[in-house]
Amino acid sequence: MEDKSPRTFNNEMRYQRMIDEVQDYAIILLDTEGNIQNWNKGAQKIKGYSEKEILGQNFSIFYLPKDREDRLPFNLISLASSNGRASHEGWRMRKDGSAFWGHVVITALHDENQNVIGFTKVTRDLTERKLAEEQKERDAKSIEMQNKHLEEFAYVTSHDLQEPIRKIRTFINLAKKNISSQDSVSAYLEKMDRSAERMVLLIKDVLAFSRLSHDHSEFTDVDLNKILSGVLSEFEILIGEKKAKIYIGDLPTIKGIPIQIHQLFSNLISNAIKFNRNVPEIIISSAIVPADNMQKAPDYSISITDNGIGFSQQYAEQAFQPFKRLTSEFEGTGIGLSLCKRIVENHKGSIAVLSEPEKGTAFQILLPGIQI
Repeated sequence: MEDKSPRTFNNEMRYQRMIDEVQDYAIILLDTEGNIQNWNKGAQKIKGYSEKEILGQNFSIFYLPKDREDRLPFNLISLASSNGRASHEGWRMRKDGSAFWGHVVITALHDENQNVIGFTKVTRDLTERKLAEEQKERDAKSIEMQNKHLEEFAYVTSHDLQEPIRKIRTFINLAKKNISSQDSVSAYLEKMDRSAERMVLLIKDVLAFSRLSHDHSEFTDVDLNKILSGVLSEFEILIGEKKAKIYIGDLPTIKGIPIQIHQLFSNLISNAIKFNRNVPEIIISSAIVPADNMQKAPDYSISITDNGIGFSQQYAEQAFQPFKRLTSEFEGTGIGLSLCKRIVENHKGSIAVLSEPEKGTAFQILLPGIQI
């Protein structure tokens, strides 16, 4: 016989009050179809619905459209019916459409004959933990990648910096052996000076490469039209000497670090003018790349095309490696394109190149249209 004494009644009231007042967990009662029967303060805090507007609705309302298509809510209560309990972690939806990472435990309720008469569903918001874990994974991958790049960069740097030193020492020894010949000594001194100049240029480019900042607090609105105008102003004399023709379309404003974007355009335009046996013709344009979802701003595709010497497409990936030079006909340190790649990646974008010998080169840069 069921005990309906005041003491039992008071205990039931306290238990119900305890569940109602819990705010760190959403504790709800579902019928056998998954329809919501009660609603505590934690559920309102986590999911955003008031008790009045949510009672009677199916708990699948909290799941993402893809999860509903895959019948995840139904599968969870079916699993709880079979096993007595089901748990799951994943992204859930609040009333306002925002997502949170929820840890869910669904427990089957039985009558005295062990028939399922409903379910309890307990949800905990673990969004902060999830975001911290994802950030930790990103940081670990970033550190691993940076260490790998640093190791490769240190090896190549040490090799290339030793080259001009070896030449200088060789020319010093030759000058000593021919100290009586003023013409020979002068020639060796000139060669030493060129080697020293190359070493200074290498060190300057290495410093520029290593100093690239990843501090996103430096990001601001960057009008690419103004950046390009400043770059062309710097190359005014070279453009005049080469009689270069530069065609520019309307460029967007992005979020970025102005000095790095300036470096990016400066290197690419310098190469387009320098690596050219003809009158340089450079076309700079942009296009909008539609976002794959409504909550994300579109990306921008920036194209820089020239009619220069080009190179075989099979060397496209090597072109972005530090100190990798695809031609010895023109002077350079081989750091310029690797610097461009690092700048673009620092802006969460990508850069690709299409080229053909004697027919020119086209760089395609994709930059996010959102604040990073």
